[in-house]
Amino acid sequence: MNDTSTQIRTAAESYFGVELTDESLGEFVVCEIGGGDWLFHQGEIGSSLFLLVRGRLHVLRESAELESPQLLGEVVPGESVGEVGLLSGERRSASVRAIRDSLLIRINRSSFERLSATHPALVMKLASHVARLLQRSHSSAGIMAARRLSTITLLPLRESARSIEFCCELTDSLNKYGKALTLSADNLIASGAPVSLLEDQQNVPDELKHWLHEQETRNQFLVYDCGANDSPWTRYAMRQSDLVVFIADSQDPAEFSDWEKRLRAGKGIATGRQALVLLQPGSENPITGTAEWLKDREPDFHLHVRADKEDDIQRVVRVISGNALGLVLGGGGARGFAHLGVYKALLELGVTIDWVGGASIGSIFGAPIASGWPLDKAYQIARHSFVKVKPFSDYTLPLAGLIRGRRMESELKKHQDYQIEDMPIPFFCVSSILDSGELKLHEQGWLAGALRATASLPGVLPPTVVNKRLVIDGAVLNSLPVDIMLQKPVAKIIAVDLSSYKSYEVDYPSIPSPWAILAGRLLPFFRKYRVPSLATTILKATEIGTQIEVRKSGKQADLLLRPPVRKFGLTNVKAFEEIVETGYQYALPELEKWLQISKAADNDKPEHS
Repeated sequence: MNDTSTQIRTAAESYFGVELTDESLGEFVVCEIGGGDWLFHQGEIGSSLFLLVRGRLHVLRESAELESPQLLGEVVPGESVGEVGLLSGERRSASVRAIRDSLLIRINRSSFERLSATHPALVMKLASHVARLLQRSHSSAGIMAARRLSTITLLPLRESARSIEFCCELTDSLNKYGKALTLSADNLIASGAPVSLLEDQQNVPDELKHWLHEQETRNQFLVYDCGANDSPWTRYAMRQSDLVVFIADSQDPAEFSDWEKRLRAGKGIATGRQALVLLQPGSENPITGTAEWLKDREPDFHLHVRADKEDDIQRVVRVISGNALGLVLGGGGARGFAHLGVYKALLELGVTIDWVGGASIGSIFGAPIASGWPLDKAYQIARHSFVKVKPFSDYTLPLAGLIRGRRMESELKKHQDYQIEDMPIPFFCVSSILDSGELKLHEQGWLAGALRATASLPGVLPPTVVNKRLVIDGAVLNSLPVDIMLQKPVAKIIAVDLSSYKSYEVDYPSIPSPWAILAGRLLPFFRKYRVPSLATTILKATEIGTQIEVRKSGKQADLLLRPPVRKFGLTNVKAFEEIVETGYQYALPELEKWLQISKAADNDKPEHS
């Protein structure tokens, strides 16, 4: 029996939990598809189950409303797709595409019925697989599976001493998270491979495919080290990778070299995830020019590595190894000052954030974190901008909003006049497109404009123009965008929810007249009424509209922090210091407890064999 036959038998018997005779194995059909090829499309009639033996598949939802298919999850060796189609013959609910050269075995319904007659346990085993699939579809686990990267290609766009040094440090650091094997065209034989060099990447010996699959099962990470060239080894490595990491020196020209043009023009090349790592000079120089690198390459994400920031390299390692941490900050008006207190607690405990996202005021305070500002700078600028400048007192003729928003715009331009893609830590924020009711995701472009858009509270601030469309506060549609963070290459998520879920009663049968309210506020002997201001009412209405979704999003986070800030008014900027301190005093013990639990859970994980 050859190596491929052995792999097929092992995969089938492991999946169904029974020993299969040669005759039983004959019911399975072997399928090989190349990276980038479709296994089936959403809407097609399904009558077969596919079991992945080696390779990797993407499960995607296609829709006319989506610019590109939405990733629902990934399938790794030992897992299957098409279970429901096998049992019911219904149309496929999603599309499946290979992101690496993949080997599968297929069984149709008639073959399964024949096997079930002699192996009744197959039915129960398949039922348990379907049950797990349904359970995963109702949780974040389906998305989390997409973070299990095991094969990585490192591809410098230009050869340099720094790119070589970076690759060496990255592969060394990967070993902290699991055994890593680095392979290059020059060390295949030394590593035990059955061949020394690939002559072309189309006719790869079957024994090499089997050997590489074995290395993938024996190591947590398999790293394909490639030179800055278009070689058969480079092309083959890219076709086998869960993630291709392009590495470039930001000081080099951003345009494609001739070999990169040829490489990208090849069919089926780099069909998995693609990342761009830009090697930057020291942090004394601001990061600029990232948009030029992203324009035509369009990687799934990019990361910056500054020469004097060791943790930038470690961030790349954490992302690749599936150990990155995301932070999501929710909306909540002036209560958002509590985000600064959470940031203070994170810094004190040495918690490193690898990705930041937010909505409304959460974005305003998330941006300084993603910009790498020290706490003192973030605190002083925020205090000046909200307490001294008083952006919510910039009243105007209420045609488009109660306030003009010019004070806020001025403060944002003064301190955050740079591009989102140039920020040292990945960042996103959301706004709401006014005419269509769609969510606008800001991951590139002018940061100050994106922050002004995400905080354009309807009725209070005028809408913002983005790409000739009017947009308003992101909290209108998604006040706590954990769902968006789940799509990023992070393993755990901390979310900060400032919504108020408690109720209180008023002591008046109907809203008093404006004169009665004003008299109570100005004159000592008149009754004082607890009536929310117009701005507070609008803020609260926005919060109510997304409360159910916020609760759902919060449950998807690994740690949900809910600082007790309900007692503070949504526009009470005078309570700045108290709100910050409340956030800190609440977050510190919560984070300490969570870190202890997480550490204990990590220690209990079995080591990769």
